[in-house]
Amino acid sequence: MRSAHPDRVAWLVLWGAFAVFLLLCALVPYGGYYYLLHATSPRTANLEVISGTVRVRQPGSAAPLAVTRAQELDEGSTVETDENSRCILTLLDGSTVTLFPGTQLTLREMRVPAFAWGIEPIHLAIDQTRGRVRVGAAHPLLPGEIESRERDFRVFTPQMQAVLIEGSYAVEVTAEGAQVTVSVGSATVFAQERTVTVNRGQRTVARNGEPPLAAMPAAQDIIVNGDFKDPLARGWSVVREAGGDPATAAGAVSIAQVAERFAIRISRTNSNQTSAITGVVQQINREVSDYRTMRIAVDVRLRYQSLSGGGILSSEYPVIVRLRYRDVYGSEAEWVHGFYYQNTANNPTLNGEQVPADVWVPFESKNLFESLEPRPFFITTMQIYASGWDYDSYVSGVRLIVE
Repeated sequence: MRSAHPDRVAWLVLWGAFAVFLLLCALVPYGGYYYLLHATSPRTANLEVISGTVRVRQPGSAAPLAVTRAQELDEGSTVETDENSRCILTLLDGSTVTLFPGTQLTLREMRVPAFAWGIEPIHLAIDQTRGRVRVGAAHPLLPGEIESRERDFRVFTPQMQAVLIEGSYAVEVTAEGAQVTVSVGSATVFAQERTVTVNRGQRTVARNGEPPLAAMPAAQDIIVNGDFKDPLARGWSVVREAGGDPATAAGAVSIAQVAERFAIRISRTNSNQTSAITGVVQQINREVSDYRTMRIAVDVRLRYQSLSGGGILSSEYPVIVRLRYRDVYGSEAEWVHGFYYQNTANNPTLNGEQVPADVWVPFESKNLFESLEPRPFFITTMQIYASGWDYDSYVSGVRLIVE
């Protein structure tokens, strides 16, 4: 069908083509300009193995490789430590990520502007699926540049994401949730449509399917059921050692409620001046090298002891707190502290402390990282027990506080 005004159609086509031409003349340079401003390019990270063997899966690899020496990692690489290995990643801006045993993470994004005049920030993102890392977020300055850039540094876990500024952070992921602790700096944590800001000396926890908790002090107790409100089977095992004589009276351990507090009662009678150990032990099996302070806190109440002081070897008290650990050199060691209220026989009381009888006495140790040499590296067990002849003791509020 022919148009009644072919000349008008021709002019419309001509002017339309001219408008498209002008639009392209504007968009092509703008598109190029936009690309120059916002284009990014990937960078690599440097892996250094501190101990053991680290497993690394590079992008496109069919299987992970065992690594024992320094190596460059591309964006998208996955790093995994076992129970005996540790490593440190150095990112493009000098930031570091230290992986402790039993940790897995993926380098999701490591990008910088592709051109010197680019305006995009430095993009750093890691996916942490389990374990504990220490992030040292450096000043956002690229090698060879004088002025710092903006940076978007994010840590993703299955439960939350955290945005980090310059500072030092610990991120821990377990089967129950994720925790972010700030030593220096500030972190913004997002989960389940809630945002929490965590500042220096604070931490937050995001449990599975729940929003992050309000910021709380960084110090935390790593003892399970230290208030004894739950059955002993949660966290504790009973220990009884009555020597090789089956006729020797054994002690008893039970949970008792004294006024408004729960406690364990450790008692023994009819000893006939024979010694026996009675108490509880908790398997901790946790590396503590990343913490700055570690203190033991406990409340004790001594109702009766028949053996004076700490016995003739200064090793038998109505309450003893024993922390077993491995030091930084891998050697087995222990910290021991006993409590007694009478010493009529003037027995030695090495590592013992005299307290009033039949009253609750709170105890808190010094920072064990400063008082023990070599410094503790890995905590194995915490034991609360009595040793000696007849005794009747109560223990409550057992805590191992780390920060």
